[in-house]
Amino acid sequence: MDYIKEFSSKLLSLDRSKSVATVFKDFLTLSAYALAQPFYRSPEIEKKYEYAISEYTKEQAEEFSQLLALLVSALEEEHQDFLGEVFMQLNLPSPGKSQFFTPYRVSKMMSRLTGYNVKKYNGSDIMTLSEPCCGSGGMIIAFAEAMLESGMNYQHTLYVEATDIDEMCFKMTYIQLSILGIPARVILGDSLSMRYNEVLYTPFYFLGGFKERVEAMRRVDKMREAINIDTGQKEETFEEIPQHQGNQLTLFNFL
Repeated sequence: MDYIKEFSSKLLSLDRSKSVATVFKDFLTLSAYALAQPFYRSPEIEKKYEYAISEYTKEQAEEFSQLLALLVSALEEEHQDFLGEVFMQLNLPSPGKSQFFTPYRVSKMMSRLTGYNVKKYNGSDIMTLSEPCCGSGGMIIAFAEAMLESGMNYQHTLYVEATDIDEMCFKMTYIQLSILGIPARVILGDSLSMRYNEVLYTPFYFLGGFKERVEAMRRVDKMREAINIDTGQKEETFEEIPQHQGNQLTLFNFL
Protein backbone atom coordinates (compact mmCIF):
# COMPACT_ATOMS: atom_id res chain seq x y z
CA MET A 1 0.00 0.00 0.00
CA ASP A 2 1.11 3.55 -0.74
CA TYR A 3 0.49 4.88 2.78
CA ILE A 4 1.40 8.46 1.96
CA LYS A 5 -0.99 8.56 -0.99
CA GLU A 6 -3.80 7.02 1.08
CA PHE A 7 -3.13 9.31 4.03
CA SER A 8 -3.05 12.44 1.86
CA SER A 9 -6.25 11.47 0.08
CA LYS A 10 -8.13 10.97 3.35
CA LEU A 11 -6.74 14.18 4.78
CA LEU A 12 -7.82 16.22 1.75
CA SER A 13 -11.37 14.85 1.83
CA LEU A 14 -11.93 14.84 5.59
CA ASP A 15 -13.48 18.33 5.83
CA ARG A 16 -13.54 20.39 2.65
CA SER A 17 -14.92 23.41 4.53
CA LYS A 18 -11.50 23.86 6.14
CA SER A 19 -8.07 24.31 4.61
CA VAL A 20 -5.89 21.21 4.43
CA ALA A 21 -3.37 22.97 6.69
CA THR A 22 -6.04 23.38 9.37
CA VAL A 23 -7.15 19.75 9.14
CA PHE A 24 -3.54 18.54 9.26
CA LYS A 25 -2.80 20.74 12.27
CA ASP A 26 -5.88 19.39 14.06
CA PHE A 27 -4.81 15.83 13.22
CA LEU A 28 -1.43 16.55 14.83
CA THR A 29 -3.07 18.04 17.93
CA LEU A 30 -5.46 15.13 18.38
CA SER A 31 -2.80 12.48 17.76
CA ALA A 32 -0.12 14.08 19.95
CA TYR A 33 -2.43 14.51 22.91
CA ALA A 34 -4.00 11.08 22.47
CA LEU A 35 -0.50 9.56 22.72
CA ALA A 36 0.54 11.75 25.66
CA GLN A 37 -2.57 11.72 27.83
CA PRO A 38 -2.32 8.11 29.14
CA PHE A 39 0.97 9.11 30.75
CA TYR A 40 0.13 12.68 31.79
CA ARG A 41 -3.52 12.42 32.88
CA SER A 42 -3.65 16.18 32.44
CA PRO A 43 -6.89 18.22 32.51
CA GLU A 44 -5.17 20.82 30.31
CA ILE A 45 -4.31 18.24 27.65
CA GLU A 46 -7.85 16.89 27.83
CA LYS A 47 -9.28 20.38 27.25
CA LYS A 48 -7.02 20.97 24.24
CA TYR A 49 -8.08 17.64 22.76
CA GLU A 50 -11.77 18.28 23.34
CA TYR A 51 -11.53 21.78 21.84
CA ALA A 52 -9.90 20.46 18.66
CA ILE A 53 -12.31 17.56 18.19
CA SER A 54 -15.37 19.76 18.83
CA GLU A 55 -14.86 21.33 15.39
CA TYR A 56 -15.71 18.03 13.68
CA THR A 57 -18.57 15.55 13.44
CA LYS A 58 -18.48 12.09 15.00
CA GLU A 59 -17.83 10.58 11.57
CA GLN A 60 -14.95 12.96 10.92
CA ALA A 61 -13.49 12.17 14.34
CA GLU A 62 -13.42 8.52 13.30
CA GLU A 63 -11.55 9.49 10.14
CA PHE A 64 -8.85 11.12 12.27
CA SER A 65 -8.44 7.74 14.00
CA GLN A 66 -8.08 6.10 10.59
CA LEU A 67 -5.37 8.60 9.65
CA LEU A 68 -3.45 7.75 12.82
CA ALA A 69 -3.83 4.04 12.05
CA LEU A 70 -2.31 4.61 8.59
CA LEU A 71 0.61 6.46 10.15
CA VAL A 72 1.18 3.65 12.65
CA SER A 73 1.09 1.02 9.89
CA ALA A 74 3.53 2.99 7.75
CA LEU A 75 6.04 3.37 10.59
CA GLU A 76 5.62 -0.29 11.56
CA GLU A 77 6.57 -1.23 8.02
CA GLU A 78 9.73 0.87 7.93
CA HIS A 79 11.52 3.75 9.60
CA GLN A 80 10.75 6.91 7.66
CA ASP A 81 9.85 10.57 8.04
CA PHE A 82 6.22 9.93 7.08
CA LEU A 83 4.68 13.17 8.37
CA GLY A 84 7.52 15.26 7.01
CA GLU A 85 6.93 13.78 3.57
CA VAL A 86 3.18 14.49 3.77
CA PHE A 87 3.94 18.01 5.02
CA MET A 88 6.15 18.76 2.02
CA GLN A 89 4.04 17.00 -0.62
CA LEU A 90 0.92 18.91 0.38
CA ASN A 91 2.87 22.19 0.48
CA LEU A 92 2.00 22.89 4.12
CA PRO A 93 5.07 24.87 5.27
CA SER A 94 4.15 28.25 6.72
CA PRO A 95 4.78 31.19 4.33
CA GLY A 96 7.93 33.09 5.21
CA LYS A 97 9.42 30.39 7.45
CA SER A 98 11.59 28.77 4.76
CA GLN A 99 10.75 25.26 5.94
CA PHE A 100 12.52 22.65 3.82
CA PHE A 101 12.94 19.23 5.39
CA THR A 102 15.92 17.04 4.58
CA PRO A 103 14.80 14.08 2.43
CA TYR A 104 14.84 10.91 4.52
CA ARG A 105 17.29 9.16 2.20
CA VAL A 106 19.80 11.96 2.82
CA SER A 107 19.16 11.84 6.57
CA LYS A 108 19.70 8.08 6.51
CA MET A 109 22.96 8.38 4.58
CA MET A 110 24.27 10.99 7.04
CA SER A 111 23.20 8.86 10.00
CA ARG A 112 24.88 5.77 8.58
CA LEU A 113 28.13 7.72 8.30
CA THR A 114 27.77 8.66 11.95
CA GLY A 115 26.58 5.17 12.78
CA TYR A 116 29.97 3.65 12.03
CA ASN A 117 31.17 5.28 15.26
CA VAL A 118 28.10 4.38 17.30
CA LYS A 119 29.47 1.12 18.68
CA LYS A 120 32.19 2.87 20.66
CA TYR A 121 29.41 4.22 22.89
CA ASN A 122 28.14 0.77 23.85
CA GLY A 123 29.80 1.02 27.22
CA SER A 124 27.75 3.99 28.40
CA ASP A 125 24.29 3.51 29.86
CA ILE A 126 22.63 6.24 27.77
CA MET A 127 23.56 7.81 24.46
CA THR A 128 22.21 11.36 24.18
CA LEU A 129 21.17 13.19 21.04
CA SER A 130 20.24 16.88 20.83
CA GLU A 131 18.34 18.28 17.84
CA PRO A 132 17.83 22.08 18.25
CA CYS A 133 15.80 22.49 15.05
CA CYS A 134 14.10 19.13 14.68
CA GLY A 135 11.54 19.78 11.94
CA SER A 136 9.45 16.63 11.75
CA GLY A 137 12.09 14.50 13.47
CA GLY A 138 13.49 12.89 10.32
CA MET A 139 17.15 13.11 11.34
CA ILE A 140 16.36 11.59 14.73
CA ILE A 141 14.45 8.71 13.15
CA ALA A 142 17.30 8.08 10.71
CA PHE A 143 19.82 8.06 13.56
CA ALA A 144 17.68 5.57 15.50
CA GLU A 145 17.57 3.35 12.41
CA ALA A 146 21.36 3.60 12.10
CA MET A 147 21.64 2.43 15.69
CA LEU A 148 19.51 -0.61 14.89
CA GLU A 149 21.71 -1.40 11.93
CA SER A 150 24.70 -1.24 14.30
CA GLY A 151 23.05 -3.78 16.60
CA MET A 152 21.88 -1.32 19.27
CA ASN A 153 18.34 -1.13 20.60
CA TYR A 154 17.68 2.60 20.73
CA GLN A 155 14.67 2.12 22.98
CA HIS A 156 17.05 1.10 25.77
CA THR A 157 20.10 3.24 25.02
CA LEU A 158 19.10 6.52 23.33
CA TYR A 159 17.74 9.68 24.95
CA VAL A 160 16.78 12.59 22.69
CA GLU A 161 16.08 16.25 23.32
CA ALA A 162 14.36 17.78 20.27
CA THR A 163 13.31 21.41 19.88
CA ASP A 164 11.48 23.40 17.22
CA ILE A 165 9.91 26.84 17.18
CA ASP A 166 7.04 25.72 14.92
CA GLU A 167 4.02 24.08 16.58
CA MET A 168 3.33 21.64 13.75
CA CYS A 169 6.97 20.54 13.72
CA PHE A 170 6.88 20.07 17.49
CA LYS A 171 3.82 17.82 17.20
CA MET A 172 5.04 15.90 14.14
CA THR A 173 8.26 15.05 15.96
CA TYR A 174 6.45 14.06 19.13
CA ILE A 175 4.01 11.79 17.30
CA GLN A 176 6.60 9.98 15.21
CA LEU A 177 9.11 9.51 18.04
CA SER A 178 6.28 8.26 20.27
CA ILE A 179 5.09 5.67 17.76
CA LEU A 180 8.63 4.46 17.08
CA GLY A 181 9.35 4.16 20.80
CA ILE A 182 12.18 6.69 20.95
CA PRO A 183 12.69 8.06 24.50
CA ALA A 184 12.63 11.83 24.11
CA ARG A 185 11.88 15.24 25.50
CA VAL A 186 10.22 17.23 22.71
CA ILE A 187 10.12 21.00 23.14
CA LEU A 188 8.11 23.76 21.47
CA GLY A 189 10.39 26.77 21.75
CA ASP A 190 13.35 28.78 20.53
CA SER A 191 16.70 27.04 20.91
CA LEU A 192 18.59 30.33 20.58
CA SER A 193 16.73 32.33 23.22
CA MET A 194 16.04 29.22 25.37
CA ARG A 195 12.38 30.24 25.65
CA TYR A 196 10.09 27.23 25.78
CA ASN A 197 6.31 27.18 25.42
CA GLU A 198 5.48 23.49 25.81
CA VAL A 199 7.30 20.27 26.63
CA LEU A 200 6.12 16.70 26.09
CA TYR A 201 7.93 13.49 26.95
CA THR A 202 7.36 10.48 24.71
CA PRO A 203 5.80 7.29 26.15
CA PHE A 204 9.09 5.38 26.14
CA TYR A 205 10.66 8.06 28.31
CA PHE A 206 8.28 6.83 31.01
CA LEU A 207 8.20 3.15 30.06
CA GLY A 208 11.99 2.91 30.00
CA GLY A 209 12.54 4.69 33.32
CA PHE A 210 14.53 7.42 31.58
CA LYS A 211 13.64 10.11 34.12
CA GLU A 212 15.71 8.39 36.77
CA ARG A 213 18.39 7.29 34.32
CA VAL A 214 18.89 10.79 32.87
CA GLU A 215 19.02 12.35 36.33
CA ALA A 216 21.60 9.78 37.42
CA MET A 217 23.66 10.40 34.28
CA ARG A 218 23.67 14.15 34.94
CA ARG A 219 24.75 13.64 38.56
CA VAL A 220 27.64 11.47 37.37
CA ASP A 221 28.61 14.09 34.75
CA LYS A 222 28.68 16.82 37.42
CA MET A 223 30.86 14.65 39.65
CA ARG A 224 33.25 14.00 36.77
CA GLU A 225 33.45 17.71 36.00
CA ALA A 226 34.19 18.49 39.65
CA ILE A 227 36.90 15.81 39.80
CA ASN A 228 38.48 17.01 36.56
CA ILE A 229 38.54 20.61 37.80
CA ASP A 230 40.14 19.58 41.09
CA THR A 231 42.78 17.32 39.53
CA GLY A 232 43.30 19.09 36.24
CA GLN A 233 42.89 15.78 34.43
CA LYS A 234 41.18 15.23 31.13
CA GLU A 235 38.03 13.12 31.17
CA GLU A 236 38.68 9.48 30.33
CA THR A 237 36.59 7.52 27.89
CA PHE A 238 34.03 5.04 29.16
CA GLU A 239 35.13 1.44 29.54
CA GLU A 240 33.32 -0.80 27.10
CA ILE A 241 30.79 -3.10 28.75
CA PRO A 242 28.14 -5.30 27.16
CA GLN A 243 25.12 -3.38 25.91
CA HIS A 244 21.57 -4.19 26.98
CA GLN A 245 20.28 -7.05 24.89
CA GLY A 246 16.69 -7.55 23.83
CA ASN A 247 14.28 -7.44 20.94
CA GLN A 248 13.28 -4.13 19.43
CA LEU A 249 10.04 -2.89 20.92
CA THR A 250 7.42 -1.74 18.45
CA LEU A 251 4.40 0.46 19.10
CA PHE A 252 4.33 -0.23 22.83
CA ASN A 253 4.31 -4.02 22.30
CA PHE A 254 6.96 -5.76 24.40
CA LEU A 255 8.10 -8.55 22.08
